[in-house]
Amino acid sequence: MRRADKEILSALSSEDLKHAYLKVNREEFIPEKYVSLAYDPDYIDKPIPINDKVNTTALSLGLKMLDYLYLKGGDKVLEVGTGCGYYTAIIAEVVGYENVTTIEVDPWMANYAQNRLQKYRINVEVGDGTLGMSQKAPFNKAIFWAALPTLPCYVYQQMIDKGIILAPIGTQKGQNLYRITKGSPPKIEKLDSVIFMRAQGLCGFYD
Repeated sequence: MRRADKEILSALSSEDLKHAYLKVNREEFIPEKYVSLAYDPDYIDKPIPINDKVNTTALSLGLKMLDYLYLKGGDKVLEVGTGCGYYTAIIAEVVGYENVTTIEVDPWMANYAQNRLQKYRINVEVGDGTLGMSQKAPFNKAIFWAALPTLPCYVYQQMIDKGIILAPIGTQKGQNLYRITKGSPPKIEKLDSVIFMRAQGLCGFYD
């Protein structure tokens, strides 16, 4: 087992997510100079730089967020903020690559992820993920890896009934992680306090 595996696995409730975590090698998604940190126990709660502007979400937090989504095989998933592609690959291992739609607003970052997701047969879309992707809807699950100022209404409209959105919502200084289940009325659960970079796009931040 890798150095962080025991601690990570003990924190996850989903068996499918545990299997996906063990199958996807995070080292393939981390820049070469930081590869040694991929499974370093001292870094599982810390982000790792991808470039001078973007970090990958800390391993413990990223996997916790996927656990909160209750992913299962066959779920159609919208991912907003592909980042380095690591969590995209894990999602694909659980739900099937053909069920993953991932959108990245930064063309450089999208290219970085695409080069690492080739073997997973996932196409990274470049665009405004805050608008979702209506042509691929409806979705069972959606996850945002960047902070929003309010509930992502465009994506909410693209969810199936009882579909789940996980998103950091708040201000540029800090946010709370929310799990929103579509319904009449919607169920909104406030989970953890987090700090993410601000989402760009029509439904993102402007200041």
